Amino acid sequence: MTKRTFTWTPNNNLTATPKFKTLSAKLGDGYEQSAGDGINARSSSWSLSFTGKQERIAQICQFLDEHAGWRSFYWTEPFGKQVLIKTPDGYSTKDLGADVYTLTVTFKEGF
Repeated sequence: MTKRTFTWTPNNNLTATPKFKTLSAKLGDGYEQSAGDGINARSSSWSLSFTGKQERIAQICQFLDEHAGWRSFYWTEPFGKQVLIKTPDGYSTKDLGADVYTLTVTFKEGF
C-alpha cells in the first residue's frame, strides 16, 4: 500500500515537542558518559487542532481512522520537512455547535 499524505492545515496553535533517546553510564568520581541511542535518537511529536464544519472534520477523522493509529502517513511539519507520522493515541472531537467542530490529535514521528 502506498503511503498517503495528510494535507489538512491545522489551527495556528501547533505545539512541537522534540525528544532525545540517550544512553548514559555513571562512572567513578561523579563522571557520566552519554551517547545517542540508535540512528534515530531524536524524534518529534506535534499537538495539532483543527476547527471547521462537520464535513471537513469528518474527512480528517476518516483519514485518521483508515490509518488506525499504527499505519504511517506523510505530513509536512512546520519547518518544511516531510516526515512519517503515526497517531497511536487516537484523536478527540468536540461539537462546538452551529455545525462547527474541533479535532485534536498528536502526530508522532515514525521511522
